[in-house]
Amino acid sequence: MKTYILSNLRIPAGEDFILEDEIARELHLPSTSFKLHRIIRKALDTRKKDHPIWVFTVELEFYFSPPRHPDLCEVQSLKTVNLSPIFIQNPHPYIIGMGPAGLFCALAMVENGLQPWLFDKGDPLEERLIKVQDFWQKGILDENSNIQFGEGGAGTFSDGKLTSRRNEALTQRIYSELIKFGAPEEIAYEALPHLGTDGIQMIVKRIREYLLARGCKFHYRTCLTDIKLNEEKVSQVAFGNQWQEPEIVILAPGNAARDTWKMLHKRGILLEAKPFALGFRIEQKQSDINRWIYGNEHWAEILGPASYRLACKTGFTFCMCPGGKVIIAASEKNTIVTNGMSFSKRESDYGNSAIVTAVNAKNYGNGIWDGINYQINLEKKAFHPGYLAPAQRAKDFLQNQNYSHSIHSTCLPGIYPCNLNNLFSSFISSCLSSTLKYCNHIFPEFYTNSILIAPETRTSSPIKILRKKDELSSLSASNLYPIGEGSGYSGGIISSAVDGWRLGERFKIR
Repeated sequence: MKTYILSNLRIPAGEDFILEDEIARELHLPSTSFKLHRIIRKALDTRKKDHPIWVFTVELEFYFSPPRHPDLCEVQSLKTVNLSPIFIQNPHPYIIGMGPAGLFCALAMVENGLQPWLFDKGDPLEERLIKVQDFWQKGILDENSNIQFGEGGAGTFSDGKLTSRRNEALTQRIYSELIKFGAPEEIAYEALPHLGTDGIQMIVKRIREYLLARGCKFHYRTCLTDIKLNEEKVSQVAFGNQWQEPEIVILAPGNAARDTWKMLHKRGILLEAKPFALGFRIEQKQSDINRWIYGNEHWAEILGPASYRLACKTGFTFCMCPGGKVIIAASEKNTIVTNGMSFSKRESDYGNSAIVTAVNAKNYGNGIWDGINYQINLEKKAFHPGYLAPAQRAKDFLQNQNYSHSIHSTCLPGIYPCNLNNLFSSFISSCLSSTLKYCNHIFPEFYTNSILIAPETRTSSPIKILRKKDELSSLSASNLYPIGEGSGYSGGIISSAVDGWRLGERFKIR
C-alpha cells in the first residue's frame, strides 16, 4: 500500500486539537478515509509574535484515491548507503571511547553477534558524577574523569540535544534505539528534541546494562597510550604498560583527546588540522528569551522555554540551552572551558548560548598543532584559582569597559570580573562584537541585561584522523577505524551515534 506525506499542516498552538480532524479539514475529507501512520516532524513557527503555529509533517495511507493537494506527495524512501561487510575472526573488537560514537558502534555490533570490548580513560558514570561534583564544589579536577572524559562522553553534561541535519534511515534508527532505552517517542519527530543531562545519563546506564548482558566488556580508567604498526596495520595497542593484540581497533575519542592525537601522529597515523569556532557563553533571563521569541513570555507555560539560533557573517550562536546553566568543563589543570547544560525539564530561570566565530590557519598558523595550541593558550589565560570563569556584562564588552558592577551567573563553580577584550585578540573581539550587535538587531535588548562568560573553545574537533571514504578505515592502518566527533567526522550526539552505528553494523564474524 502506498503512503503519502502531507507537509505544512499548520495548527495554532495553545488550542486543543485532534490531529486526524485537522488533517481531514486540510484535505477536505472525512477522517475515516485515511489512516495516520506517523508524525514525521513537528516544528514551531514563531515568526508572527504572540501567534505561534505548530507545523506538522505526517505520513498517511488513503483507503481510496488520494486527493490533490499542493503539500501532498508520495513517500520516497530515505537515503540508505549499503557498505560492504567487514569479516573478522575475533568476536571482541576494541572500541576506544565510550561516548555516543563508541556506544552505538557497540550496539550495532551486538546485532551481528559480536561482543566488543570498550575502553575509556574515565570512570563509569556513577563515579564520574562524583568527580564532576568534586570539581564544581571543591575545585578538584581529575584529568582522566571529568566533564569531557568518562562513560557517556562530553554530551552527558549538556542540554542533551538530539537534533540532526541529516534525514536518513540511520538517523531514524538511532532515534528508535534511544526510544528503546527510555527516551520519549516524541524525539523521533520533534524539530528540536532534547533529553537533558539527566535523560542522557539514564540512557547511558541502560545501554551499558544491555551491552553487558550480551557479553560486552567495559574497561574503565584504561587509557590508550601507544600503538605499534606493522605492514600498515595496528599490531599492538598499549594501555599504560600493558600491550595487547586486538584484530580491530575502533577509535571513538572526544574532541578533547589531545594526548591521543599526538600519540597517533607520532606513530605515523595521518592527521590534519581542521578549522573550528570559539567565543563565549551569553547568559540571559529565560523570561526575556521567551518574550523575544513568542512575543509574550506566558507562552512558555504552554510551549516550554524558548530557544533561538542566529547566524551572520561574523559569527553564530551555538548549542543554546534554554532553562539551563553555564558550566566549567575543563579537562586539563589550570585551564577554563565553558559549556552549557540543562536538565530535561529546563526549569532554570536563565538560558544560555555560545556566541562564537570561526577560526582557521589564518588566525593561528599552518602547523598541525597550531589550532590546539591556540585553544590551550586561551584556556590557560582565562584560568583563575578555584576554576572561576572570566565574565563581563555584554554592554561593557561592547564598549571595552572594565568591570564596574556586581554580576550574577548560574555558572558552576563561579565567575570573576574580567574585560574579555583583553582575553581575545582584537580580531576575535571584533567578530564577537559584530555578532552580538547582529543578534541585538534581530532581538532588541538581546545584550542589554546579558552576561558573557568565557571561553567557549570546544565547539568541534580541531583535528581530523584521515580515513578512507568507503572503508572508513585509517589511511595509515587498515584495521584502525576512526569515528565520531574527536576523529573529525561528526558534531553532536546524533551524528556521532550515526557514525558509530554505520561502522559497527558492517562487522560480521567470518
